[in-house]
Amino acid sequence: MSDSVRSHSGSRSALRHPEILIAPGITLVAVLLLLGVARVYDRLPVQPPDCTFRERLSIPCAGCGGTRSMKALSRGNITAAIRFHPAAVLGVFAVFLWFGRSLFRYRRGEESRSPQQVNRDLLRGAIVVLSIVFLNWIYLIFFLP
Repeated sequence: MSDSVRSHSGSRSALRHPEILIAPGITLVAVLLLLGVARVYDRLPVQPPDCTFRERLSIPCAGCGGTRSMKALSRGNITAAIRFHPAAVLGVFAVFLWFGRSLFRYRRGEESRSPQQVNRDLLRGAIVVLSIVFLNWIYLIFFLP
């Protein structure tokens, strides 16, 4: 093996693919901004209206409790955040895990996945997310404080 090939294969920075970090990085920044807004939410000049779904049907919508959950999470009260909206907390932690995994893949020099792999993973992810949202909604109907 020639020295030029050996030095290229030994250089991890030359093999890194920054596109691996784009989607999880943008999502992480968005979640951090949402948590920042949740931290100062009570001091904002505008508040959203009450949930029309809950007012009309007397059951919470799938997003009810999400704001209170993010407010609690932004203050470090994980127990209250889970009580208000478990799926929101799960989503925040999933974003941190996704970014961490992508950072690990980037540092190892892994290549981006093929469009077929990405599509397959998106379909699986959509099924998992919809299942979690449905189960969370059932939880909210029976247990939302």
